[in-house]
Amino acid sequence: MSKTDKQLLALFDCDMDMLTKRELSISNNSIKMTAVAITVTMILTCFIGLAFAQTPTATTKPTNTFSMNGAISSLVLGMPPNSKTVDMSTVQKFILSGDWNMSVNKGNLTGFEANYYTGPVNGGTTNHTHQLSNFRVNNSNNIPIQLSPNKTVSISGILDVGTNGKKAWNNVHTIVLISNGRTIAISLADKDTQSHFMGQQIYGIVKRLNIQ
Repeated sequence: MSKTDKQLLALFDCDMDMLTKRELSISNNSIKMTAVAITVTMILTCFIGLAFAQTPTATTKPTNTFSMNGAISSLVLGMPPNSKTVDMSTVQKFILSGDWNMSVNKGNLTGFEANYYTGPVNGGTTNHTHQLSNFRVNNSNNIPIQLSPNKTVSISGILDVGTNGKKAWNNVHTIVLISNGRTIAISLADKDTQSHFMGQQIYGIVKRLNIQ
């Protein structure tokens, strides 16, 4: 072997040695980076798990002092309540539009009123107004009125219904239902109002709810 060949071979061995060391260094760095990444992931996972485990579950209790108001926005169909079918293209329709408010203090109803306009959708001449007032709660068991955690409450009792500002029907059995703090449904006993509302509920929305 010539001197030149020996020099080339030595140079080749040196390059291979450096390449091997570089590959080992890269491999070691990759292993270290992977280990660090795994460690960080485990720490974050444990931290997040502890954070959720230590976060107290929010609980909301029923409240017995609150007030709310909103709008009446309903439609009554001119048909008996026991009708099985209805032709929406021909049945007479009555618009109900107005406002309502309610207040409860320490489980006692301190006020409920509703005032709304009603009239046929075809612009007839029977337009008039209604007033719901003097609500007396049926509370023979002395159970306080409470707004549930999901802001729902049902109140039953009797009230007076007026027409155009004059008393029309007194002591009308009534149920007022507030659902999820969003809507109101007023059920007036059909027999107590001479079927004036066709046994149908009066609907509306909750615009403001104040919990104390």
